[in-house]
Amino acid sequence: MYTNLLVSLQLLGGAGVFYDGDRAFPQVLPSQIIVSNTQQNTTTKGNFLDMLAALGVRETGIPVGDSKQYQFVNPELGFLGKYQFAEVLLIRLGYYKAKVYFGNGANKNYWRGTWTGKAGITSKSKLLNSPQVQEKAIREAFSVYYQDINYLLQKRKKALNNYLGKQINFRDQGKSKSVKITLSGVLAAAHLKGPDKLVDFLVSGRVTKDPFGTSITSYLEEFGGFNIQLKDFFVPL
Repeated sequence: MYTNLLVSLQLLGGAGVFYDGDRAFPQVLPSQIIVSNTQQNTTTKGNFLDMLAALGVRETGIPVGDSKQYQFVNPELGFLGKYQFAEVLLIRLGYYKAKVYFGNGANKNYWRGTWTGKAGITSKSKLLNSPQVQEKAIREAFSVYYQDINYLLQKRKKALNNYLGKQINFRDQGKSKSVKITLSGVLAAAHLKGPDKLVDFLVSGRVTKDPFGTSITSYLEEFGGFNIQLKDFFVPL
């Protein structure tokens, strides 16, 4: 659940630039960042669709193939659907508008804003009953995460390829642990805590948790090792 978006970093679809305050930066495109095949872990975990299936189960607690995943609403904080979309993410993706939302003046996702009509979504109910749009939106989300991660790493003079395939050591509750970094794990962890918190972990080993106490490292591990490629999820907004 993406609750830690860098709101000041806006991606303008088709414009080819990021805006960070008053400064413009070139958009990071797939062709500009090559994920080396040698850095991807050969694994039997599965492909991109397998990863999405596992993520849907993890987010909702509902078994694979059950259409109720798409209608699931978190009873405590109001995240929506199979992938537990937050207001801030759907604002970023262009489906929703609000000045007050979870993480910015609200203590949960109340969905009191307005829907833009993108992909025919004009209400919360419409989204919950649109599996195809939810599947489209998670791919758009991964595209945004991927670009944000690379942009934020570049600002720190780092690159994602410096970390893929590597073990990162960290401390959690006083214990020394390590986790292997893979592209699938990176995207899932960004979905949980946001690209900014994911980058903080990669660079400094800082462990953060979501409102339910789920650690960013648990998503890196649980969803790490799926065989995915940029073409599986990268879509223009």
